[in-house]
Amino acid sequence: MAAAGLSLLWGTVVHRPYVYAFFACFLAFAGHQLGLRRTLTFAVSTWLIAFGCEFSSTRNGFPFGPYRYFDETRTRELWIANVPFWDSLSFVFLSYFSFALAAALRSPPDALARGEWPGLRRPSTPLVGGLVMMLLDVVIDPVALQGEKWFLGRVYEYPYRGFYFGVTAANFAGWFFVGAASQWAFQLALRVLPWCAGPWRRVSPRFVWAVYAVYAGVFAFNLVVTLAIEDHALAAASGAVIAATLATLAWRFRARSSLA
Repeated sequence: MAAAGLSLLWGTVVHRPYVYAFFACFLAFAGHQLGLRRTLTFAVSTWLIAFGCEFSSTRNGFPFGPYRYFDETRTRELWIANVPFWDSLSFVFLSYFSFALAAALRSPPDALARGEWPGLRRPSTPLVGGLVMMLLDVVIDPVALQGEKWFLGRVYEYPYRGFYFGVTAANFAGWFFVGAASQWAFQLALRVLPWCAGPWRRVSPRFVWAVYAVYAGVFAFNLVVTLAIEDHALAAASGAVIAATLATLAWRFRARSSLA
């Protein structure tokens, strides 16, 4: 049984290498910024929330709205109940990089210049982080819904066509919810779990730009796929969202660095 589970887990890595490449970025970046114990806490708590939300939504529609997964790959990669493991795992790195950008926005410029990120603990940060993560989904889900046209494969469907290239408004709301909830859960863990206590490593002021680059990389990956499947209308819309989001973040970070 254990050997079969390991085989399916390895199958997930083989079939979804792009997911694990971004997850490796999460381990490197979060490990450097948060330390090993806080990184593992963030990963486990976020995965549990994401999996619980997907498990719930495929049964009662909360929080992503109703949808269902196609399980053609169940014999080749790891599934838990009716949810593919890689899908819920993706929320870990998506939430972390969104959270880190939001924390940088919510930290005073002089603190960032010293390598400190007090925004990681501010109660309002997950609201910003949830929004930053939802903006990723505006680009990700419309092309994921067309997975049969590229190497993702046919993964899921809604019972009705959503307003935005087939994606429903509830799905976008669900992404905001998972982002904010997972980041609030981590902030709670920082306060109550003894292994999350202790000193924080100071990071270079340039660290925020490295986080920004990975976040932009997620956008770029999905835009390249959209162009590859020749959905020009979606590519134009996604390009506009990406340009507006990245330009706004870059402008804010440049303005803050000038104040430090």
